[in-house]
Amino acid sequence: MIVCVCNALSETRCRETACRPECRTVGCVYRLQGARIRCGRCLPHMHALLEEVRAAATAAGCAEPPVSSAPSG
Repeated sequence: MIVCVCNALSETRCRETACRPECRTVGCVYRLQGARIRCGRCLPHMHALLEEVRAAATAAGCAEPPVSSAPSG
């Protein structure tokens, strides 16, 4: 499923990116894929996606789950 139409970002790829240790914010999900936030309609879904990944990482006992999901430019 496409999460961000403006950047053609798929949910699968966004989840994979959100799992990376350097991905700490919603903005990082975009930047690490060479994209940027454009119209913003995808932000609620992207925020929820990042929260799900953080929760799964915490439940799995990962040492460093992302610390913030606040949007960043």
